[in-house]
Amino acid sequence: MLNLLRKTRSLPVQFYQFFNEYRQDDKLFFAFFRISMGLFFLVHLLSTLTDFNLLFTNQGLIPLEIIEFLGSDHMPSFNFIMKLFGTMNVQESTVVMSYIILYIVACVSLTVGFMSRVSAVIILVLHLIVFQSSSTFMYGIDFFKSIAMFYCILFPLGSFYSVDSKIFKTKEFNPTPFRNLLRIHLCIVYFTSGLDKAFGINWWNGESIWKALHLPGFQSYILDNNYDLFVHFPIIPTIIGISTIAVELFYPYFMWKASTRKYFIWMVVSLHVGIIIAMNLYFFGALMILLNLSAFLNLEESTKKVPVIA
Repeated sequence: MLNLLRKTRSLPVQFYQFFNEYRQDDKLFFAFFRISMGLFFLVHLLSTLTDFNLLFTNQGLIPLEIIEFLGSDHMPSFNFIMKLFGTMNVQESTVVMSYIILYIVACVSLTVGFMSRVSAVIILVLHLIVFQSSSTFMYGIDFFKSIAMFYCILFPLGSFYSVDSKIFKTKEFNPTPFRNLLRIHLCIVYFTSGLDKAFGINWWNGESIWKALHLPGFQSYILDNNYDLFVHFPIIPTIIGISTIAVELFYPYFMWKASTRKYFIWMVVSLHVGIIIAMNLYFFGALMILLNLSAFLNLEESTKKVPVIA
């Protein structure tokens, strides 16, 4: 009984240590997360520039009034921005160009760590404007981009290896509790995704894999849409489906366990590389890989000098 009471009393201490005790391999977390997200958002925007007008403006495939009707009433849209600046006789092309330039500047600013939090706020607002203006074209990556940029606002990313730390002399924070928060979020995402798959039969018999590979617009350029191997060996999509469930369900356990993390993280990376190859979801796969590496990769610096922790 006394041992039980002692263990119960020590729980708050253990909980505090779990979240706040500094780990050396977390030292570069702020810099890695900030730079990877800044560059990812920048590259993703640049990849859309050739079709930007077709996707997000009144010159697009679907009029903005229709897209705005399908979207949320509580988020700004390009249609609203166009009307607002139209009252000031500002041309649509000028608004679009200003949007792109501001987005690029904010991404570069976040990457180098200059006014990091302000830059992240600007990027998130600009992303939500695009999100609201193209809801019919949105998929998983746009939700995870919102989550990632929210964490860029929440975390003190400018406190380490940044222009902010040089100019404004910002104090360094312990990155461990912030990294743990991202880890918990990813564990919930993967576990619930695996649990949802496990309740159906389609992932157990490989049907979901077969359907995913034949979705219109997602056919692989690398595999050349040749799935004869699956026809002759239907056990292959079944194995892939069951493996996906296993990786996602056991993600929280093996990712938190230090002895298995270094192996399991590359299994998760391989999972997303497979999605990239099979479905051409390059940016979605890349974002999920970056989030996993940011949360769980050993980022220990070669030098053993420990920073000043606030």
